[in-house]
Amino acid sequence: MAKVDTGATYCIFERDYADALGIEVEAGRMEHISTATGSFPVYGHTVVMRCLDWSVETMVYFARSPEFSRNVLGQIGWLDHFRIGLVHHDSMMYLSHYDD
Repeated sequence: MAKVDTGATYCIFERDYADALGIEVEAGRMEHISTATGSFPVYGHTVVMRCLDWSVETMVYFARSPEFSRNVLGQIGWLDHFRIGLVHHDSMMYLSHYDD
């Protein structure tokens, strides 16, 4: 499970997901992520993410620290592949692949 975060630049996942996929976290492309609450190192890896009937090959980042416990879908790697529509009054969300 991950949350869509329109303010996040990248897709970032907790380290446990990389471990479960057999990905060596520190072998990826290192970046430092800065937020309002601080900064932390992450490592980028190309993976295939699936949602409903769609598969997207994309760069995601895994936190170095095992204590990191958030999973977010950000602008680069997720939102740039989809169209999302929100109707707040009806509590509805619409999702389609960008090319559909």
